[in-house]
Amino acid sequence: MTLLSALLLAASLSLATGSPVVDEHGLEYHTHEARQANLPLLKLPYATYQAAEYRVKDDIYTFRNIRYAAPPVGPLRWAKPAPPPNSTTIQKGDAGGTCFQSMPASMLTVALTGGLGGLASSGDGGFLESLMGAALPLVGGLLQGSPALTQFVMGQVAKTDLGKAMGGAASSEDCLFLDVVVPGKVLRGKEKVPVVNWIYGGAYIVGSKDGMYDGNPLVRQSNGSVVYVVGNYRLGAFGFLGGRTVAKSGGTPNAGFWDQRAVLQWIQQHIHLVNGDSSNVSLWGESAGAGSILHHLVAFGGKEKPLFNKAVIQSPANNPQPDIDGALEEQYRRFEDLAGCKGQGLACLRAKDVTALRAAADKIIAEAPVGQFGFGPAVDSTLIRQLPDLELASGNHVPLTSLIITHVSDEASAFVPSTIKTNTTFFRSTLDETYGRRSPIPAAVEKRYPPPGPGSPYADQVARMQAVMQAGFFACHAWTLAAAYAGKAKTYVAVYGRGSGKHGMDIKADFFNSSKPAPRDDPGFMEFAPKYQDYLLSHARTGDPNKLRQAGSPEWPVVTVGEKMTNVLEAGNKGFAVGSDPVVSKEECGFWVDVWAGATKAVKGVPAGGAVASSIVP
Repeated sequence: MTLLSALLLAASLSLATGSPVVDEHGLEYHTHEARQANLPLLKLPYATYQAAEYRVKDDIYTFRNIRYAAPPVGPLRWAKPAPPPNSTTIQKGDAGGTCFQSMPASMLTVALTGGLGGLASSGDGGFLESLMGAALPLVGGLLQGSPALTQFVMGQVAKTDLGKAMGGAASSEDCLFLDVVVPGKVLRGKEKVPVVNWIYGGAYIVGSKDGMYDGNPLVRQSNGSVVYVVGNYRLGAFGFLGGRTVAKSGGTPNAGFWDQRAVLQWIQQHIHLVNGDSSNVSLWGESAGAGSILHHLVAFGGKEKPLFNKAVIQSPANNPQPDIDGALEEQYRRFEDLAGCKGQGLACLRAKDVTALRAAADKIIAEAPVGQFGFGPAVDSTLIRQLPDLELASGNHVPLTSLIITHVSDEASAFVPSTIKTNTTFFRSTLDETYGRRSPIPAAVEKRYPPPGPGSPYADQVARMQAVMQAGFFACHAWTLAAAYAGKAKTYVAVYGRGSGKHGMDIKADFFNSSKPAPRDDPGFMEFAPKYQDYLLSHARTGDPNKLRQAGSPEWPVVTVGEKMTNVLEAGNKGFAVGSDPVVSKEECGFWVDVWAGATKAVKGVPAGGAVASSIVP
């Protein structure tokens, strides 16, 4: 028998007996066909996953829909994620689920009028264009002023499975899955490379690991030098049901954050199997994703060892919910009532059909004040002891080696309806709903942001509300982060103003794909976006956005935090420059820290070692 015949016989016997096929690099394959398709196995202690995709041109593997936790159903609703069950069947990445989502009319308006990045563009992984086609721009322009049109469009959305529409699997409670994107040279080699873990945004009520958050373009742009991980987490009422009763009944407030921590723990335990470096993890996120990172930085009062050592935090979004016994408990009671479990507690909710829970959640989200979406991060006295900005201000945060903090030039306009232009009661009523009618805080905010008229900087109520949202919901979180970390870690700050500079527009640069055509309205984006990506990837790989930046890009210095933030990278329509942050100041953000400290003091929620003075609520 010749050597060739012997090898062929051994291969056929291996396939016949079900033994794995092993290539010259030591990668295992389930079948000969899988070997031909370059789809190797990832063997985890609890299950084995076959790569779902191999991109030959880019030499990149994607392992899709890896279960990182047990299905959060029945008794595991509103519980910390449990370990995934063991499976002896080869998983091929085609079985997964997208966490249940809500799309209220207010968020639809934001997307259709140019906010939320690529949500409205099918070319960027969005879904609204696929629903409305060429009518999308017209719909976006008319929606704010037409309740009838809003009702029609919402009807179309209601008929759509948002999970599938966003490019992922069907919506399901069984949704705790993650994807891993690995360069071929890394999988076949022995050298460990940095890991980027993305947390998606979407106001904590919508979003998915799939669609516009495809990590392949980022891995390609890194020259195959990072491993990319993205995971689903529970949203809305399923992920962020708060209140004292939830905790007392054996539930877990902020369950969505625990899901995100489980992804980070999965990375610590298993990423070495694809040659990712668990000691070099960079956590990235935008909007609610960035707001999530804001909370992870202060989790447990900053006393536990962090699961990542670098971060990219873009437009951190957080609405204050400090009152675990007041507003949060009232919301829980309303949810219980709407779901048909009035007075019956968490046990009833865990046994309830999911359809009733989704309807109850959608009702609460639809009733939320402008710019807010019903459910989101809340103080729970354990994981989140108090509002994150107060933990930062009192020094209760985890150490990092380096971080990038950004916000866009126009965070708020997409969230404020134009219909309130001359509405004199809207501003105060929104503040009352957030902080309480008996609180001195609404009056203090009204004084700091005076109504339109002589001496006021605001032309109308829209501009006034936008100023509050810009600072209080987004940009001042960036300020408190920079103030807390500057001098302790290499801290870089940027203001993104490309295109309209609206909330979410930077996602298009984050996940820029050079294989797609240039945007019709911004042909220069094809040159701009790779430079922006290289700043971020250089930071992920080295802790410094400058070391691997593109030639011709300016050096990005560490930030200086004074009355204004200076040494700030300006990323805009003219390219890149270094200047100062034109949006927020120490005075304005100091006011909002005062507000948050007052709101916390009013509900007796100040934890040990976390006191921050307030002049509003002495």
